[in-house]
Amino acid sequence: MVWTLVHLLGLPPRKMARPIGAWIGAAAFYVLPRLRSVGRQNLHLAYPEMSAGEQDKVLRGVYKHLGWQMAEFCQMRRYTPENTGGFLRYEGLENYLAAKGEGKGVFVLTGHLGAWELSSFYHSLMGYPMGMVIRRLDNPLVDGFVNHVRCLHGNRVIHKDDFARGLIASMRAGETVGILMDTNMTPPQGVFVPFFGVQACTA
Repeated sequence: MVWTLVHLLGLPPRKMARPIGAWIGAAAFYVLPRLRSVGRQNLHLAYPEMSAGEQDKVLRGVYKHLGWQMAEFCQMRRYTPENTGGFLRYEGLENYLAAKGEGKGVFVLTGHLGAWELSSFYHSLMGYPMGMVIRRLDNPLVDGFVNHVRCLHGNRVIHKDDFARGLIASMRAGETVGILMDTNMTPPQGVFVPFFGVQACTA
């Protein structure tokens, strides 16, 4: 949607997509009260001393960031190693290559930080595809589109409902698997551990 708006306006896609995405994210803060309520509840659990005004300030920043990420995602089908050189780069690739060279598989552990969709996509774009543990999106059409883009350059998805089996098989095959550890899990795939003083289920 963001790319279509930019294309119709005849504007440089990425330069204009990000502000449009930020605007959509800011609007979503106001038009999706249920998600806003969930965000406030989570912030209250993690930071009970945080005021309602501070909660909303944090959440507006989160929504803006999600808007940026949505805009970036809409551009990713057009990305090549050449046209991403100005805004994407590796730091520490040698560590990954050293681990990969041992032939035992590589386990990439991270969270929903920064442009998490772009990081795994760029890894595959540069010739290092991986398996990714993901949660199915509620809308199957959106889920299919998102997974199509994720896997354009050799990535593959491992659904969280059966991620343990997929993870073990990938490690035995010497492949790379990435997981976002802050994804909510359910037993038996996950275990409950204390997180900000509250029991949370994680992989």
